[in-house]
Amino acid sequence: MSLANPVGGLRVEIVPCLLDNYAYLLSVEGSDEVLVIDASEAAPIARALGGRRIAAILATHHHADHVGGHSELAALHPGLRIFGHAQETGGAQGAGGGRIPGQTDGLSDDEQRELWGMRMRVLHVPGHTQTAVAYYFPDAEALFTGDTLFGAGCGRLFEGTPQALHASLKRLAQLPDTTQIYCGHEYTERNLGFASLIEPDSAAVAARRQEMAARRARSLPTVPLRLSDERATNPFLRAHVPSVQAHAAQLPSVQRTGLDEDEVFARLRALRNRY
Repeated sequence: MSLANPVGGLRVEIVPCLLDNYAYLLSVEGSDEVLVIDASEAAPIARALGGRRIAAILATHHHADHVGGHSELAALHPGLRIFGHAQETGGAQGAGGGRIPGQTDGLSDDEQRELWGMRMRVLHVPGHTQTAVAYYFPDAEALFTGDTLFGAGCGRLFEGTPQALHASLKRLAQLPDTTQIYCGHEYTERNLGFASLIEPDSAAVAARRQEMAARRARSLPTVPLRLSDERATNPFLRAHVPSVQAHAAQLPSVQRTGLDEDEVFARLRALRNRY
């Protein structure tokens, strides 16, 4: 069952998929065409469409739990366009083209497009994968981050370095405070448990943890997330904060003994892998 959230003229429908994934349907008033972000599986998306047509699919990255519905949805919607990073276009050189099933269109960093009445900016955010992208819709201040930025957390390092993912997260953190974040998984409650381990005296973490636990107790999603809340409670956006640095100083070295912000981030990510 999908949940709808109208944002600044852009309608965002949250579609739970698989175990804890989210796909998103985007549309504008008066149109029966829909953009799908991260088509994890076809059946829940097809049910949520309610007779509308998919105009295009936008993939944040190539992992199967984000693109598993492409083939079936493409069969149901002939001529369907599927977007992803340009290096994933079939036959491309670099990160191994062709990993996004059915991809028809390649996108580059900072590219701006208008798709079916929706103005969009593409942000290349390597780290989780080399070709991960986030989609920012400035008119609605809506950001779709896939597995790069989660509620109070970030993705694992499957293809990138700690420095690359840290740089990607800092880039996203420069967007307006009021940005609404739609991530790829429902991990917020558990991530806030980790955040409370890193900053046990944080009133902001404690309050947000209580708020998110209440939402999940009612089977509500924690998305959309406010970027201002992420800056205040997400340890992976807080490597510059003395209390976070103090905790990281007690952790084993990952890349170096010196404790710059990239090393703080790397130590936190390594600890989160074991949490």
